[in-house]
Amino acid sequence: MKNNRTTTASTNVEYVVTASYEWSVPSKITFTDTIAEVEANADTGDTQKVKVTKNIIPNKKKLQITVSSTTTKEEGGVTKFAIKTDEDAYLIYAIKKGTTYDDEIAVGGEVMSVDSGKYAADTPLKFFLTKDTGTNVSEKAGSYSGVAVFTAQLVAAT
Repeated sequence: MKNNRTTTASTNVEYVVTASYEWSVPSKITFTDTIAEVEANADTGDTQKVKVTKNIIPNKKKLQITVSSTTTKEEGGVTKFAIKTDEDAYLIYAIKKGTTYDDEIAVGGEVMSVDSGKYAADTPLKFFLTKDTGTNVSEKAGSYSGVAVFTAQLVAAT
């Protein structure tokens, strides 16, 4: 005898994707007495772009990369990126992004962000050194250094 009654059964279907991301930044920016602007726009090496090469993150999130500095100096009430000597002589530099490098990044500001669902992205940067100039003003001799600190974090997408 056949059963004429309709019955149902169910099967759970699951898939787990582990969140992860990979990113890299320029490893070294070197100014010289004749080079006060350095582009970080290469695909590899010391002056590579800021790059996200893998971006597997939750929906409604974005990977945000910011930049700050271990050395800063106040100028006109604004905190600026700086390098300094052991004798506390400072030089200020700016970091800019954009196709024509016209978008200056503030200390602690955003370099780039990558939304969930986008696997890779990059942003070229340009570093601009401000040398002491003016009437009867000279640079102070010494070896200047500092560290630009890049931070990546997941934040809510807007």
